Amino acid sequence: MNQSRYSLAGWVAITLAIIFPLAFFMAIVQGLIGAAVFGYHRPSFGPSDLLFMLFTVMWAYTLWMFRVYLNERYDYHDLDFLITVAICVTVLLQMVSFGLRGIAFGLAPIAGTVFIVLYLIFAAFAMITAGILDILIAVKLLQIRQGANDLLKAFAYITMAVGVLEVTVILSPLAFVLVPVYCVILGMIFLGKQEEVQLA
Repeated sequence: MNQSRYSLAGWVAITLAIIFPLAFFMAIVQGLIGAAVFGYHRPSFGPSDLLFMLFTVMWAYTLWMFRVYLNERYDYHDLDFLITVAICVTVLLQMVSFGLRGIAFGLAPIAGTVFIVLYLIFAAFAMITAGILDILIAVKLLQIRQGANDLLKAFAYITMAVGVLEVTVILSPLAFVLVPVYCVILGMIFLGKQEEVQLA
């Protein structure tokens, strides 16, 4: 069994814990600079978008590797479909987000109010969809009994917490705070793979 791929997935997951808050911080700075220096109040694209794109690609990879991990370590396939759906939904929502902002950018300034309304509706839909998927994944993870370690259980519980916060929409910013913790625990699961296989 090739352990190096799990080590890579582990470090990628931990790197995501850094990229995610950094991307949000850059987005805020990007907006503030655009408004204060250039008087620019329309949707824009910048360095933060590149980080979010990188995050999406890396996140899709770690989710896929988590599916492989569950298949090989626990012979558990009940999450195969949900994880595949989660990957597709993550990529699709990112694309729609960029698309909406691109449309608003092209139609500005006439699309200001319309864009805000549409984007808020989209953001709420995205949060609820992601939350439902996270809750379902957490429930499935908690069904793994034989050989499940503490890290996997902790990951299931924090996934559940993130999902519940996302579904409420209003509390979804708190879910963003938990994402780095979520990524670090997932990374630790991957990095602990070799020891678990030796003990199994």
